[in-house]
Amino acid sequence: MRHYPVLVVGGGPVGMVAALELAHHDVPCVLVEQDVQPTSHPKMDVTSSRSMELLHRWGLADDIRAVGVGPGHPADVIWSTGLDGEVVTVWRLPSVDEAWRQIRERNDGSQPAQPAQRLSQVVLEPLLRARCDADKLIDTAWGWRCVELTQDDEGVTAHLSRAGTGEQRFIRAEYAVGCDGAASTVRRAVGIGLASGGEVPDLPAAYQVHFKSRDLRSLHRHGPFWHYFAFRYVILAQDEADTWTFHAHATGPDDFDPAPPDPVGLLRSMLGTPVSVDRVLVTSLWRPQFLIADRYRNGRVLLAGDAVHQMFPTGGYGMNTGVADAVDIGWKLAAVVHGYGGPALLDSYEAERRPVGLRNMRTSYRHLGVHLTAGSMLRDGRPLPEIAEYLQAERGENEYAGIELGYRYAGSPVICAEPGPEPDWTPQRYIPTTWPGGRPPSLLLDDADADGAEAIYDRFGPDFTLVDFAGDGRAGPLLEAAGRLGMPVRHTVVRDRRARRLWERDLVLLRPDQHVAWRGSHPPRHPDSVIRRVSGHRGQAEEALPAPSGSGSSRPAAVPPR
Repeated sequence: MRHYPVLVVGGGPVGMVAALELAHHDVPCVLVEQDVQPTSHPKMDVTSSRSMELLHRWGLADDIRAVGVGPGHPADVIWSTGLDGEVVTVWRLPSVDEAWRQIRERNDGSQPAQPAQRLSQVVLEPLLRARCDADKLIDTAWGWRCVELTQDDEGVTAHLSRAGTGEQRFIRAEYAVGCDGAASTVRRAVGIGLASGGEVPDLPAAYQVHFKSRDLRSLHRHGPFWHYFAFRYVILAQDEADTWTFHAHATGPDDFDPAPPDPVGLLRSMLGTPVSVDRVLVTSLWRPQFLIADRYRNGRVLLAGDAVHQMFPTGGYGMNTGVADAVDIGWKLAAVVHGYGGPALLDSYEAERRPVGLRNMRTSYRHLGVHLTAGSMLRDGRPLPEIAEYLQAERGENEYAGIELGYRYAGSPVICAEPGPEPDWTPQRYIPTTWPGGRPPSLLLDDADADGAEAIYDRFGPDFTLVDFAGDGRAGPLLEAAGRLGMPVRHTVVRDRRARRLWERDLVLLRPDQHVAWRGSHPPRHPDSVIRRVSGHRGQAEEALPAPSGSGSSRPAAVPPR
């Protein structure tokens, strides 16, 4: 029986991100996936700006952009009565090039460090698989299915079966991460249930046709698009060349059951145009759900991605929420395996990620409500300009920066909370702040107009980072406390007045996932208490608060600044 520190079950994007995050922190794992080949179903079509920030930490962002939609293509969304009808309105959304230009020109902390990237899961999975296969710390097991999983006080045992041969295998690990989708074997094995998370209606199924076509004359009748919403169907442009995904919405429980015998005929009938189709890649019937797990963890087993939250594609939150789940799990398990992470670190996973999953699921439902309301207005015969006005007022589906960038881990046991009211938050935009638990502002340092200006996010280390705007020794007590515990911290001194103003304090301690763990303009009264709290050794005797003004230490930093 092979032994590993961590077993990851499920080799979709979320499972592979979990494995790569563990490897990023020098923790070996085994990655088990029942499918031998990557998916052929286009289950997502955008990697969000926040996901790109997290993946950039491993140097993967450029590789993703190289296989994704080209940087010059905009991401416009067309609302129409159909290709055989007329345009209702258009949501103009920027290309990657335009987003980079906006980041450089604004440089006010409100923008992401990385723009979102359009690409299908069909394209993303092979890239992540290649990265996992090449990593010596990841033992990939493609074509193996986890049929049973048990746990005890010392670890977990997984019973695996090989597809096609029936070969059996057993694996022992200290911890397991279940990323095995909506029908998760791991979730059921540890007795975790799913709930709706709120009042949502029964949603109709949709029939998907993924196809190749170069008939731009037909498909671009109303102009190029990323998404084409025609109320009774949706078309997605996957690569701005010849790959498309068509979704037909069922109007009753028996629609598309059995599946249409002629997918191309259905496509042409609904589009109202004899579009030329080179070939059909895959078809499927799928049924959307809004569900969230009762718990995200049971003992030594943690869950992420669709195993714990399922939502409609509106907003693109599904996989992207899972990516942040996987990063959160990965660095925390690594800290525990390496010995400096305490028990509260794993306790904090559910406390931090379940509220985010619930909020994102409800926001996805809100975006879906815009589609349903606009469709109802159209059926009621409301004038198209009135529907257009409504849609322009409710265009947050792909623009809710507060949802993507502004979530905060309030109430986490491993965040040093501050007294007083929390700063404002809105789903529509990211409000720059280093309030503990949140993602800090991104900006370019020094000469923001110069090519190659350094991003402050590129100063962060692989583990914890202490950003120091003073550089006068005040960081010393925290660095020394981290050294005593064996917690790795990069100390970086930043000499930039605009950054200091946006970051609000002279000292800001960041976690490996870039969230603020503690901040202050002077050393804390009890630096060991701060370090113990953020590493999961939650102390009760001492408060992890900044020292009063004027009590800064002049001791030198224990770790040389960058």
